[in-house]
Amino acid sequence: MENNPKISIILPLANERDLVSGTLNHLLSLGADEVIAVDGSSQDGTDEIIRREFPSVRLFQTACADRALQMNTGAFEAQGDIFLFVHVDMRLPSGAIHEVRNQIRLGFVGGGFIKRYEPANFLLKLYAFCLNRFYFSWMRCLAGTNAIFVRREAFESLHGFPEVPLLEDLIFSDCMKKRGKIAIIRKSVVVSSRRYLKRGIIRQILQNGRVFVGYKLFHERLEDLKERYVSHRYGT
Repeated sequence: MENNPKISIILPLANERDLVSGTLNHLLSLGADEVIAVDGSSQDGTDEIIRREFPSVRLFQTACADRALQMNTGAFEAQGDIFLFVHVDMRLPSGAIHEVRNQIRLGFVGGGFIKRYEPANFLLKLYAFCLNRFYFSWMRCLAGTNAIFVRREAFESLHGFPEVPLLEDLIFSDCMKKRGKIAIIRKSVVVSSRRYLKRGIIRQILQNGRVFVGYKLFHERLEDLKERYVSHRYGT
């Protein structure tokens, strides 16, 4: 790979008209070679805002709001050597693009950032600490909110994210570990705690843990886990 590999930021989103402008302004400020938004057939005008306000953002659409399908679509259309996948409700640290390039130059196949939630009480801060220390640093398991990045050739050899009902990020990171070393960037991605505040912090944490244990330890079918424990898009 060349000394200054190109980075494509890929943002899947759907029905996020209240967040999309702020997120895209932030992503464009990071200095990546391109920003790609993949809209999952929004009904609230999200796509119209992107077309009107962000002509430099490459916009694609999918027939439904399936995050794996959206990310794979963005990667297929991307021109970069490295793919950096983000969510609409996160903010990357300053220097994020430099950090990603540096880790790839050091020989890592991909990786992610540690994270923290905002706004956060003691419980959410403790939860983020545990995720960063054990789930990410020790087990090398990445969630979408870790801002996963990966070399293009590795992504293509793995055939992208599996198009499954949930946990596509965890499954992909497990596969990525088999391709090479996973980098941990110690600068925090800031993730909105809106899902936790909406559903209840303890309830959401327990649900996240139940889904993880059900998949990892009990090998439950993803379809069953989604039907039984997830009433909306799952996010760790």
